[in-house]
Amino acid sequence: MDLLRGPWLWALTALVTAAFYASAWSDGELAAHRWWLDGTLVLLNTIPLLLLRRNPLVVVLVFAVAYPFWLEPIGADVIRQGHVLQSVPTLVALYATGAWGRPLWLRAVALVSPAWMMSAALVGYWDTDTDELSFVALVLVIIWALGVVVAGRRDYIHELEVRTRELEAARQDLAERAVADERSRIARELHDVVAHAMSVITVHAGVGGHLLSSRPERAGEALGVIERISREALEELRRMLVVLRPIDAGTARCAPQPGVADLPALADDVRTAGVRVELVVRGTARSLPPGLDLTVYRVVQECLTNVTKHAVGATANVSLQFDDDQLVVEVRDHGGVAPDQWVPGHGLTGMAERVRLYDGSLVTSADTEGFRVTATFPIAPRRVAV
Repeated sequence: MDLLRGPWLWALTALVTAAFYASAWSDGELAAHRWWLDGTLVLLNTIPLLLLRRNPLVVVLVFAVAYPFWLEPIGADVIRQGHVLQSVPTLVALYATGAWGRPLWLRAVALVSPAWMMSAALVGYWDTDTDELSFVALVLVIIWALGVVVAGRRDYIHELEVRTRELEAARQDLAERAVADERSRIARELHDVVAHAMSVITVHAGVGGHLLSSRPERAGEALGVIERISREALEELRRMLVVLRPIDAGTARCAPQPGVADLPALADDVRTAGVRVELVVRGTARSLPPGLDLTVYRVVQECLTNVTKHAVGATANVSLQFDDDQLVVEVRDHGGVAPDQWVPGHGLTGMAERVRLYDGSLVTSADTEGFRVTATFPIAPRRVAV
C-alpha cells in the first residue's frame, strides 16, 4: 500500500501532527499564552508532508530549518528537549527522498538534515545530549538508505517487467514470422504440385483432343495419364493440407514427402507429356536430410514443369553429381524457346529461395541450345571406413 497517495497521505499527515502535538503536550512544552506560536511551529514540522508527492527533498530541507526553531523558539521561556515522536515527520520525509525516482546525488542532498543536527549539537547551538542526538542522526541516515534500497528494488522490478514485455513481443514476432515462413513454404509446395500436374494434364488434354477422332486408343491413353496425374496431385495436396489441421492421436500419419528416390517416377510422368527425359546420377549416391531431399526433388520438378510448359518435344537432361562435400543438380533442355523469350517467374523465385534455405547456390542461363539450371548444395563429407 502506497501511503503517499491521495487520502492516505492526508491521513498520515494528520496522524503525525497529532503525535507531534501529543508528545509536546505530555512533556509540558506547550503554553497557553503562546498557543499561536507553538501551534504554528507544530504545523511547520508536519504539514509540509503533504508535499511529499511533489518534492520530498524540499520537505526534508523545510524540516531541517523548522525543527531547530521548535527546539529553540525565539522569545520562548522554556527549553524543549525534543521527543522521539517529533522525529517521525523527518523520518518519513527522508525515506520518501531515498525512494524518490531521481538521481542518487540529488537524493543524497537530504542527508544535510542529520548533518545539520550533528553540527548544531557540536557547536552548542542545541543544549542536548550529543550521544542521543548521534543515535537519532544515525537512524535518519538508515531510514534514508532504506528508501534508496526500496527505490533500487522498484527500478529492478520495473526493468524486469520491461524486459519481459520486450521478450514477449519478440516471442510474438518470432511466432508470426514462423507462421509467415510456413505459409510461404506451403505456397511454394502448392505451386510446385499444381504447376507440374496442370502442365502435364494440359499437354495430354491437347494430345487427347487432337487424336480423339483419328487415334482413339492414344486419346484413351492420354486420358488415363490425366486421371493418374490428377489423383497423384490431389493426394499430395491432401497430405499438405492435413498438416494445417490439428492431428489427433488416432489419426494416421501422412505419407512421406518425395525425394531423390522418386525422381525416376517423376521423369516417367514428364515423358508421357512428350518430353524426352534423361536422368543420370554420378558419384556415390547417399541419403540426404529430409528437407534437402525434398528440395532437390522440387528443384528438378520445377525445371521439368517449365520444360513441359515451354519446350514440349524437347529433350531434358537431369544430372545429379554427388561429390565428397557437395551435390550439384543440373537440368538442361534442348530445343526450347529462344533465350530472349525467357522471363523469370514465381517458380524460379521459389526455387532460388529453397536453394538458399540450405546454403546452396542457383545459377540459370539460356543460350541457343536451350535453358540450363544448376543448383549446388553443400553436404556433409562422406565418411570412409578405415
